[in-house]
Amino acid sequence: MSTLEKTINLLNALPENQIETIYSFVQFLSSQQTGKKPEEAENLDDIFKNIVGAVPDSGKSLEEYREERIRERYETVN
Repeated sequence: MSTLEKTINLLNALPENQIETIYSFVQFLSSQQTGKKPEEAENLDDIFKNIVGAVPDSGKSLEEYREERIRERYETVN
């Protein structure tokens, strides 16, 4: 018995509203498969390499950057 046949047997036991939910999900999955990625699109590694170095390293830790951003955003003006 194929996977499709097994799935159909399981679907026969479900109420109509649950079948509609499954159908919507399968439609979504199908739409994701048909869309082709443009060939000239960069892969994630290339994008990451372009981002790295965009902001100069000032030697601050992540926590220091965070505190600085919070201070800039919420600091009261005298």
